[in-house]
Amino acid sequence: MVESRSFFLSMGVFNLTIGAVLLAFSFNIYLYGLVSYQYVSYVTIKFNDPIWLRTIVAILFAIDTAQTIVELYGAWHLTVENYANPSVLTAVIWVWPFLGVTNAFSALIVQGFFLYRLWGFTRQAWLCGFLTFLAVGAFLCGVITSIMAGLVVDLTKLAPLIPWVIVWLAIEAAVDIVITAILSRALWRSRTGLARTNTVIHRCIKAAIQSGLFSSVFAFASLFTFALWNRTYLYTIFSWPLGRIYSYSLLYTLVIRKELSEIVYGASDAGDVRMNSFPTSLRISSVHFRQNTVTDYRADNVKSPLDRCIVLPPPKGSA
Repeated sequence: MVESRSFFLSMGVFNLTIGAVLLAFSFNIYLYGLVSYQYVSYVTIKFNDPIWLRTIVAILFAIDTAQTIVELYGAWHLTVENYANPSVLTAVIWVWPFLGVTNAFSALIVQGFFLYRLWGFTRQAWLCGFLTFLAVGAFLCGVITSIMAGLVVDLTKLAPLIPWVIVWLAIEAAVDIVITAILSRALWRSRTGLARTNTVIHRCIKAAIQSGLFSSVFAFASLFTFALWNRTYLYTIFSWPLGRIYSYSLLYTLVIRKELSEIVYGASDAGDVRMNSFPTSLRISSVHFRQNTVTDYRADNVKSPLDRCIVLPPPKGSA
């Protein structure tokens, strides 16, 4: 411990430890505010979603809240409780393993949701099964890595965990990138000659790219900062907010359905919006785009471009 303390003092790296933690906590608070706003929007807007989806949203928000509280304690532990005690900077406390496990769990939940969407678009069981296998593998690597980190008492001795962190975050980011690429391709091929339909599809493509891009960028940033500077807390700037990035990507995908419904049906006629439940019975409804009338067939084997993006039920009172 004396050697570790002399290392930190000789390097003068309070900015790479306490400073990094404060930046990470501040950024996380900002993202938690965005996630909270999206969660309130999801609850207040009339979405007729299945119970399993509402449960997932509630679990993610509970994890985000718990992580934010734990991160506050971690920052307090370093800056207030152990003020003028530099040796605490080399100690690995329970906050780090907890955040690792919960981040991995949040990633698994969100990736599972997008894989469910991917299966609805492609119906390719082998592809979705393989990606699910990778997502579960990344989650297990994250749990194992976090447990191993909890058994290390000295921050300067985390180097043996680098291979585990690389496998965990590389697979996690790769799954995000593949899901984003396939979803974007499927949506792009669903374009039609109708302006409103294409607008909805383009918004869905934008949401898919943003979701996969931000999560993969933060995962790779966490990977590289830990691999290169694991004797500091620089990696917390990217790893602490990672759970909020995943939660926001899912909530944004759900909340944006209100805006898309208004684009299709008009702000005054937009009714309840629900997720695609892939109904087995064929239901026909007419969606009017100015002078064009499009018949929307909704069934497992017949899908309109809107179904491929997000199902937008007819407004209340329509046939």
